[in-house]
Amino acid sequence: MVSQKVKQIMKLKKITNVQVAEHLGTSPQALANKFSRETLSANELIAILDFLGCQIAVEAIPDVIVKFNSADLKREP
Repeated sequence: MVSQKVKQIMKLKKITNVQVAEHLGTSPQALANKFSRETLSANELIAILDFLGCQIAVEAIPDVIVKFNSADLKREP
């Protein structure tokens, strides 16, 4: 479900799997597998959406929206 929405955004922005995979430092096949299995991690999803110029926004309670972007990612050592 989430993967389908991400792929729709990619299509609208004319961004390919290859471009996203390169940005993530993975192969296009590995990315395609994550999309088809719906196994993107939260960090991967945020990184992809940031690359696409988007954010994740969660409506916590009415009128309170929490946004997540690449600044919220854990930095790996």
